[in-house]
Amino acid sequence: MQAEPLLTQAELDFIQSLQNKPDAASDQSRPDLLVDAGGQVKALLAHCAAHEQLTIEAHFANQRLTFTPHLVEDAQHAQHLELGTPLIYDEGPVDRAWRLPLEPAVALCQRDATPSNLWVREVSMSGLLVEQRAKHEPPRRISLMLPLSDHKPVAIQAALVRRTPQGLLAYRMRPLNRRGRERLQHFIYQRHRSHFPQAHSA
Repeated sequence: MQAEPLLTQAELDFIQSLQNKPDAASDQSRPDLLVDAGGQVKALLAHCAAHEQLTIEAHFANQRLTFTPHLVEDAQHAQHLELGTPLIYDEGPVDRAWRLPLEPAVALCQRDATPSNLWVREVSMSGLLVEQRAKHEPPRRISLMLPLSDHKPVAIQAALVRRTPQGLLAYRMRPLNRRGRERLQHFIYQRHRSHFPQAHSA
């Protein structure tokens, strides 16, 4: 028996409209946020959004997209909910951050942009799957830059976890700083949209 979707089409359309909303500077005619709820519920939603305690989840195939709405105020002092870039997870017995395949692979670089012999084949918000193009012992820890197309590079610090049967190296990343996390999260989400356009169609 097929499970019923967790979100209705109207709810999915609402999430999509928030995600595709233009910047405030270019859209002065946005309508006020309308919530079909009592005053106490509206106040609770506003409080949770202001303190980043509110999330909206969308499920697609075996993936979960978790959006964090933020409460923003426009020039007319009207408050609106805007969605941040979602975190993407593969769902299973243990949920894990979705891994974006990089084709072609991307070389990790030194801070002076000199390429290393470590090439990233997959990247997630928590780790890297790396191909080593040199015949020596892989580094246990790395501190390198990950170039991202159309974004500034992200400083990566990671520790070797294991070697895969295919000879690739799995590294677990240390938490990124705020700007690096935002850049990587946005890069992964944009690539997810191109990989799964059916999940993001209006």
